[in-house]
Amino acid sequence: MLSDRVVPYHKLARIGNMTQVQNSLDAFTKQIRDERIKGHSLEEIASDIGVPVVEVVEAWQNYISSFTIESKEEQWILHLARLENLLVKVNRALEDYESIEDFEVILKLLDRIEALQSLNLSRKEEAERKADEMYRLQAEQLIGIVTATHKSMLESLDKAFHKHKVGAKAKESILTDMGEKFLPKALEAIEAEVED
Repeated sequence: MLSDRVVPYHKLARIGNMTQVQNSLDAFTKQIRDERIKGHSLEEIASDIGVPVVEVVEAWQNYISSFTIESKEEQWILHLARLENLLVKVNRALEDYESIEDFEVILKLLDRIEALQSLNLSRKEEAERKADEMYRLQAEQLIGIVTATHKSMLESLDKAFHKHKVGAKAKESILTDMGEKFLPKALEAIEAEVED
């Protein structure tokens, strides 16, 4: 039962100074977080603590909204730094090993670190490959949209020229300019964006 481990919220409200209240509220939120991690619902936690569900929900939402989500690149750098730190510790232990068993354990640790680093690098490469593929697909879609728009625009202009009996020379000049200037520049811009 949670109530043996959790300080009821209504008892926290009786604490005198503001610093203690803030510290207690943090403890309340931590208790909610810990119970959520264990799989308890917000309703179960509220029931076991003896507070309204709305207070537990509010504390949980405040906790969730305080998170800053790291980018994949930041997570990768942090993971790599942790592995490098672990590698330093294992290398120090390697210098001070006392028995063959210690040496074998250290070698296994080194192998494990190398495997984790390789896994981490392959995940990064996979993420970069997927990002490149996504950019390429987006560029292809954009090129299709620009090409279709250009074709539709030329057809509309051709119909308008025919309807208003625009001369063949003027019509050809305008349509040629549209074909030679607009479409190539638009496609060039899209390709430059994808290459960046």
